[in-house]
Formats: sequence, C-alpha cells, structure tokens
Amino acid sequence: MAYFVSYSRIDGQGFALWLVEQLTASSPPIPVWLDQSELRPGQDWDTQLLEAIRECRALLFVMTPESVGAGSACKLEWTAALKYKKPVIPLRVHREVELPVRLESRQFIDFTGSRDEGLARLRQYLTWMDSPEGALQALLERLSDAERDARRSRTPAEQARVQGEIEQLQRQIIELRRLLADPGAAHQSAEQRIASGLERERAPERPVTVGHARFLNPPPMLAPAWFQDRHVETQLVEDFLRMDGLRLLTVVGRGGLGKTALVVRVLQAVEGGQLLDDRGPFVVDAIVYLSPVGSHKVSFTNLAADLSRLLPEEVAERLRQRQDPQQSVQETMSALLEAFSNQRIVVLLDSFEDMIDAKTLEVADPALDEALRSLLLAPAHGLKVILTTRVAPRSLLLVQPARQRVLDLNAGLGSPHAENLLRAMDPDGTLGLRDAPDDQLSTARERTRGSPRALEALMAILAADRHTSLAELLAETGGLLPDNVTDVLVGEAFNRLDQLAQQVMEALAIYGPPVPAVAVDYLLQPYAPAIDSVPVLARLVNMQFVRRDADRYYLEQVDRDYTLSRIPVGHRADRDTNPPPFTQDALRARGARFFENIRLPREAAKQLDDLWPQLAEFELQCALDEYDAAARLVLTIEDQLLAWGHLDLLGALHERLQGRLGDPELRRTSLASLHRARQLFRPPDGQPLEQGGLRLQSTLRGHTAPVTRLAWLPDGQRLLSASLDGIATRCWRLRWRQMGSTPSQRRLIRRSGSGISGPAMRSGGSPATPTR
Repeated sequence: MAYFVSYSRIDGQGFALWLVEQLTASSPPIPVWLDQSELRPGQDWDTQLLEAIRECRALLFVMTPESVGAGSACKLEWTAALKYKKPVIPLRVHREVELPVRLESRQFIDFTGSRDEGLARLRQYLTWMDSPEGALQALLERLSDAERDARRSRTPAEQARVQGEIEQLQRQIIELRRLLADPGAAHQSAEQRIASGLERERAPERPVTVGHARFLNPPPMLAPAWFQDRHVETQLVEDFLRMDGLRLLTVVGRGGLGKTALVVRVLQAVEGGQLLDDRGPFVVDAIVYLSPVGSHKVSFTNLAADLSRLLPEEVAERLRQRQDPQQSVQETMSALLEAFSNQRIVVLLDSFEDMIDAKTLEVADPALDEALRSLLLAPAHGLKVILTTRVAPRSLLLVQPARQRVLDLNAGLGSPHAENLLRAMDPDGTLGLRDAPDDQLSTARERTRGSPRALEALMAILAADRHTSLAELLAETGGLLPDNVTDVLVGEAFNRLDQLAQQVMEALAIYGPPVPAVAVDYLLQPYAPAIDSVPVLARLVNMQFVRRDADRYYLEQVDRDYTLSRIPVGHRADRDTNPPPFTQDALRARGARFFENIRLPREAAKQLDDLWPQLAEFELQCALDEYDAAARLVLTIEDQLLAWGHLDLLGALHERLQGRLGDPELRRTSLASLHRARQLFRPPDGQPLEQGGLRLQSTLRGHTAPVTRLAWLPDGQRLLSASLDGIATRCWRLRWRQMGSTPSQRRLIRRSGSGISGPAMRSGGSPATPTR
C-alpha cells in the first residue's frame, strides 16, 4: 500500500517532488502516490484521487500557506482520509503555517530546518506506524478527534453517534494497551482461546431429531424487522404454496434485491402455521433449506438425504430396503415423492445461480436437473420447491410450465417502502435517517434503485463514518453511481471501516461458507497475535456488513466479491513464508490448515455434515490450484461417501480434478474413482438388482492408506489391491457363500471393481506375484 502525498501545486510542488524521489530511493523503497505521476489520462481525476485515498496506507499532508488556506483542495483530501480511517501525517514545510483544527491532535514532522533530518524522522515514523505502539497512537488520535467533536455536537442524535464511536475506540485502546503491557500473556490468551475453539469444532454435531424439525437446516438469516413492501410478491409466494397444482417457483432478481428475505419471511410465518398479513392459517409438515454458501449445499445428494430425514423411521427403512444403489435419480425421486403424497413439504434452494451454467443457462448439475424435472413430471405429490436466483434456468422453465411460476423482483422497492426501510434501520435516529427530510430519502431511493442490499450499504456507510451525513453522502455519490449501484455502495461502506474490521471481513471472504469466530481468529493470528474477533463480528453484524447463522458468520456474495478483490492475489511462495504476507495465497493456505485441524475423528463421522471440514478444505485447495492435495483429501473420505450413498457428490469432486492432477498415480486413481461413482450411480447396462441392493458383505483389512487400484482375477474369486501405503500388491480370496451374497450382488461388486485400474499384468494375463 502506497502513501498518498497531498500538496498544493502553487507552493508545495517542489517539496512534493523531492519527497517522492527520496522515499522511492530508500532502501527498502517506500511506495508513494503522487498525482503528477499516477493520474491516468482520459479518466475522471476526482474519482482517481478518491480511489487512491481509499487504497493508501496513510496520507502525507504537505503543510504550506496554500495547502492550509481556506478553500484548499488539500482539505478535501485529508478529510476524505479521515472518513476512510487513514492516518494523516502532517509535514510542516513553512514555519508560519499551523495545523488545521481537525488535525490539532497530531504531531507534525518538521522540514523547516534540515530536510535530511526531517526525512530521517519521517522514515522512522513510517516504520513505527506498523508497530503496536503506532497502532495505539492512531487510535488515540481518532479518540481525540471524537472527543473534540462530542464537545461541539449540536443535537442529541449527533452526540449519540459520536459517543458510540468513543466507546468503541476506548474498548480497542484498552485491548491494545493490555497487549503492550504484557505481550506474552495476551498472545497466550489468544492461543488458548483458539485452541479451545478448535476443540469445540472437533466435537460432532448433535443429531437432528427426525420427524420433529419444522425447519431442516434453518436459513442463515431472519427476515429483517424493516422488511418493506413486496406485498404483491409476498402474496404470490403464498399463493404458490396454497395451490396444489403448482410445484416449482423461481424467484429471479439481481443481487441485493431481497429474494431470500422475501421467501424466508413467508416460510418463517408458515412455520408457525399462519400466512402473513392475516391471510389465515396454513400448515406445512416441514421446510428444507439448501444453499451453495452454507454448510448444507445445493445438490441432489443433500436434497435426497434431507428429504429422507423427514420421514418416520419405519418409512425411511422401507425406502432403504427398496432402494438400489444404482437406481436412477428419477427412481429415487419417485420413491420420495410417493412417500410425501399426503404431506406438505417445502424446499428452498437458495442462490441457485451458482448451479446454472452462465453460458447455456442450463442447470449444470445433471442429477439436480433430473430431480427437478422429476418433481414436475411425477404424479400428484406434496413437495414444492422454491428457487432464488439471479438468472433463471432456461430449459427447466419449459418443463410442465403449467406447474411452475416465475417471480421477477428486478424492479426494486418503490415509494414509500424504500424510504420506510431506511427509517426503520435507524430506530434511535443516530444516523440521521429516521428524521431525514422526505426529499433526501426519495433521492436515496432513486440513487439505489430501491435495492434492499444497496439501502443497507448506505446505512452501513453512515454507521461506519460519523463525519458523513445523508445529504453529504448523496452529494458525494451524485453522478458517480453506475449500473451496479449495490457493488459501488458495498465498496464504499467497506472502505470506511477501521483496519481490524476490514481484516475480519477479508477473513470471511477467504473462507466463503459460514464459519465460527475461531476460524477468523485462527486465520488472522499471524497478523494480529492477540486477536479476538467476537466483538468485531458482533459490530459488523449490527452494521449489516456480516450475516450470522447461529454461531457462524459469512458475507453476502456481493460483499464477498468486493472484499476478495481488495486482497492481493500473492504468489505460491507466500504459503510457506514466515511471517506470511497478507495475500490470498497465504490466507487460503492457512484457512485450509484450519479445516484440517477441526476434522472429526474418523470413527465419530456418521453423516455428510460431519465431513464439512474436509469439503471446505477441498474448496480452498482447489482455489490454490493444489489439486493433488485436494485429490488426496477426497481419497480419505471416499469410502465414507460410498457407504453413505453420496455417489453423485463423490463423482462431482473427482470430476473437478480431471485434467488438473500432476501425480500420475493420482490421475489414474481419481479417474478410476470417477468411473466407479458413475457406474454405481447410473448403471451402464440397466441390469436390475435383487431387493436389498448393495450392502457391506465383508471388510478386507490390511492396507493402512486409501486403496488406489483393484482388479479381479479371471476366476472371479480373487481380488488384487494396491494402496498409497507402499505395501506390495495384496491378493484376497472372497468366500461368497460365507458372506451370504446373491448372484446379482456378486455381479454388481465385480462390476464396481472393474472400473478401477488393475495392477501390472505379466504377459499372458498372469498377475504379478502378490503378497498377502
């Protein structure tokens, strides 16, 4: 991050050019931003200056008679730096100038005598700024500013707003002074807190009580208390639920329009047995929530598993006895739909755009696509599915259109609902929204196009920056907001947070799915050794920056996209550098280690949810292009996924690895596993199995690492195996009669093994000599 140089071209240009030359020639060089060398021609200068201030490490204010004079452009620059929580470092070049009132708590660096001495002090100060002592000084300066402004507050609302920042700064100062007073104790406390948090995460989740849950996998949000308008849309969602002939509702709208909030609000009311707005009673038996950003992701495997969990145990057992591991998606769905013929079940598939191919607009997951088509084509049943998505699945909408509805939310909130939402988000009036003039709120609605997320971001800007009023914010953004208004306001809100809050959001952006606070602490500990993110997360939740799902935290996708764009990508070498740089590569590598640390003991894993650390680590390893590591990770849970019937998930994981693996052995193993998963999930020859399907018949013990190769000998009685444990090939003689297997089960077992690369064969088909 560079240091922004603010100066007057009338009487400070010569000094600014000299300063930049000296700092960039330092060893190591100190990066600086000077308008004369950095402004890009053909682009708006004001926008570029504001962007540079947002991105800078600190602002160097060159104090000359012109730069401190009334109407100086420099004042606009250093006041913008204060808004963005950037340190302002005054450099006095002329003896007669004095610090502006708002900067009077800061000590200037004097260049009126020897420039070389002033330069040495500046270099020393810039280094000191990165220390805990420097961070404490920055907080003390901000506290002094806030206390001065509190004394000059003109209204109770303004006083309350300033007092809120004072209390927050005082808490941060106390924590930082505690760290400075006894660094060892502070670090040890953080270590213990992280260690106990990791231990809690390693405990298996409590089992879900089958048949009693009203909301299976509750959505990671409550409909906000300030939910406005959408009365017509709300009634359309309720009509969809009430009409027996309708089965699929697609709610479409760009990010931030409140698609999920709209549906969740209806479903939470229905959970209590009532429709909204006194429309009468309405009872459903269960509601299931799946989302790509949560721990219960959208997939056919999760959909079928969660629907099965809703069944009474005796019904579920009958279905399991009828099920064939190789039966098609359509057959599985038909069995489930038949079981729900006399019940009302609602499934919400949130953020469904992640499941749609951006080019073809088709559902990218074939199994999920077939499941939704089966839902539409099957005889009468009680299951309804709601999709929330930014883009609609084109071909799916053409299947039985009379059994579907599409609800388009792209219009945003109108008047007076957008204005009411802004007022509702400021119940005590401290942000100036509750009591704002109607014309200002109307302008805010027009500027944000009524997008609920954009309106929340506008509120977040005011909550993060007490120096800015609604009128000033509207003036600053006038003419600057492009079509992606939500993205712009989200970015503006993020940049007005303090550094620690930004780092907490960056940690959540690295992870993606909802994670506990200990995950944030673990990730940021190398950069903030005494980190305790809980109070910061609570503050960010209240300011609408972060969403909370029980004891886990995450970012909306639009917030995550912007926050990730702020973190340098970095290099592969960052992953092993100590101390690590703050780059995506270094953070993702450490995040993967967090998930490795919270894996459940193998014997404690009983269901797919228990493998979420491995699945989350897989995503980070893929993001790091560490596909070999991702493959080895999948191999450690492959047998569990097979045993629990998650064949499509296993196939999808191996599908992502194809063409990306470096290790030849892993390439063969992953391809073979993909082939096996596909064979079991969708039989190539359609041969029927006897009732009972594929069951565990016998466990062959001897290998100490995942098995990578299997091959049958011609007699069909002996099986060869190879493993990553380095042990020589083993030969197993299967005693079919003792296992009590049927001929069709033997045929399936042999066929599932035939898709895996066999050990080396000598000429004439004679196997290499195996060991037992």
